Amino acid sequence: MNVSGMMANHKLAKAIADMGFYEFRRQLEYKSKLYGSKLVIVDRFYPSSKTCSNCGEKKDSLLLSERVFCCEKCHYQAR
Repeated sequence: MNVSGMMANHKLAKAIADMGFYEFRRQLEYKSKLYGSKLVIVDRFYPSSKTCSNCGEKKDSLLLSERVFCCEKCHYQAR
């Protein structure tokens, strides 16, 4: 996430500053270890919304109006 970029927006700055992204990430790491889950930290430009969680296929485009992800390769659907 581009936290510094979001902080530049004066309408969002206070809400962003209060969120505590470091604490959120620390809690994610702690809970994933506690429950034996896998936590993957990726670059902010990683196309996670365009990538199928079932087969890993990446969509070329994804419109904001698409509320249900449908993979064109394996036909997996996710809400």
